[in-house]
Amino acid sequence: MNWHILLAVLVGLVIFMHGIENFSHEMISFAGERFRKLLRKATRNRFTGGLAGTLVTALIQSSTATTVITISLVSAGAISFAQSLGVIFGANVGSTITAQLVALKVTAFAPHFVILGFIISLLHRPYKYIGRGIFYIGLVFFGLNLVQEAITPIKDSPQIIALFSNLTNPYFALLIGLVFTAIAHSSSITTGLVVVLASSGILTLTQGIMILLGSNIGTTITAATASLKLSLHAKRGAAAHSLFNILGVLLILPFIRPFTQLIEWMGGNGAQQVANAHTIFNITTAILFLILLKPVEKLINWLIRGEEKEVLISTQYLNEKLPESNRQALSLIEKEIAYSLQTVYDFYELATQVVVNGKEVRASAIDKYEALADLLDERIEAALLELSRRPLSEKEARKIVLLVRISNLTEQLADTAKNLGRLLHSRTIAATSLSPEALESIQKIYSRLQEPFAILKREFPKSLPEFPKLSRHLSAVSPAIARGYSQHIKRLQKRQAIGGSIFVESSSLLDDGAGKLKEIMKLCQQYARLRSV
Repeated sequence: MNWHILLAVLVGLVIFMHGIENFSHEMISFAGERFRKLLRKATRNRFTGGLAGTLVTALIQSSTATTVITISLVSAGAISFAQSLGVIFGANVGSTITAQLVALKVTAFAPHFVILGFIISLLHRPYKYIGRGIFYIGLVFFGLNLVQEAITPIKDSPQIIALFSNLTNPYFALLIGLVFTAIAHSSSITTGLVVVLASSGILTLTQGIMILLGSNIGTTITAATASLKLSLHAKRGAAAHSLFNILGVLLILPFIRPFTQLIEWMGGNGAQQVANAHTIFNITTAILFLILLKPVEKLINWLIRGEEKEVLISTQYLNEKLPESNRQALSLIEKEIAYSLQTVYDFYELATQVVVNGKEVRASAIDKYEALADLLDERIEAALLELSRRPLSEKEARKIVLLVRISNLTEQLADTAKNLGRLLHSRTIAATSLSPEALESIQKIYSRLQEPFAILKREFPKSLPEFPKLSRHLSAVSPAIARGYSQHIKRLQKRQAIGGSIFVESSSLLDDGAGKLKEIMKLCQQYARLRSV
């Protein structure tokens, strides 16, 4: 009989874990992009971000999935590290829904969910995905029911009592929750089982609370692992998740006895008390950390250090509908073009460091700059197209034409920076490909672009000071490259240099960039004169 009971418990656990995993998967498949859009929109405010994290986690029943989605959005440049904090803190609150549903005995409706979900899943999209979600949440409840029914006859068994008596050490109970959650990759699985065991009287309230605290720490491992190959700021997001959960547990441990007494005073059966403890703890810590968000952000930046610049793939000024005033609309577009020039300037700085210093840069960093430059050009041209449909003066029409050309050339300039930056991914250039003389030559060529570019992005849309001098500076790039080619060939002939193709490619790309930059500067001068008339 004991083996039959053990088998029933194991079957229940397998069904429960399978249901949780697939329910989360189905919900993300059905509404993954909707969740991402919700998170992007909600993160403008720390508290709305926290609410979004709670809502998404409640829907997909996985704080781990919510956190992984969030740090992936940070890595992709869709939201900033600071914006992600509210979502991460709110995710733990959403994870308490499972415990509350089990405590309210919603699991009794498991057969209804399974049958209803199966019938709906036979329909066409989008009902098929909704049906699958209902079916798998039914499996979750069904698995928990199996476990509960299997352990009911043995809850007073001396062996079972002896087994769980080892959990009288609260730190051992915490460790059990941590390890089990880390293995299961889901705190919802741990909380569901703890509530079932508490409802059967096998676990005391203190034991249940300590296991749940351990599960809060264990759930951070998946997100931390997922962030290892992501950007610096994604790593900071995962670190914030870990710090939030670990510090929350450390803060409550000295007050565990009065906290337990508070939960007992609130009343309810064993299952309800454990569920309430889980909910109250996570809501309290989430609110506390949301209030202290700025200091937490600074602490994470100090702990996870790095020089990688955070690049958000988003416009800065053209976020809403254009103002009705043509003058105000043009002003916003000018600011966005100035931001585009700043972006491409930073892109060139990064790409040149890749070539000259052999700086190891993730391909994703290059991709983000390219995506941002493309997005800015697209939004700027869309705004200019919208503006061109309005009644315009001759001067305004000429401005629009110039701005379209400036934006388009700026995006093309970003393409040369992209190609320059990707040269490193074949090998470490500084160490194995180019001689010190060749690297110095490339640095000198870039310096001829750097000064005019820096002045342009600073002064636009105003007139450029000493424009003829800056123009001559750029015109000298091609002769400098020709001299560099000649010197490099001599070094190759003397076998004092390697990597000739990389030197030629990087020099050619800088030459192309200088030509485009010179054309942009001419157009900007024309625009500045037109603007001053």
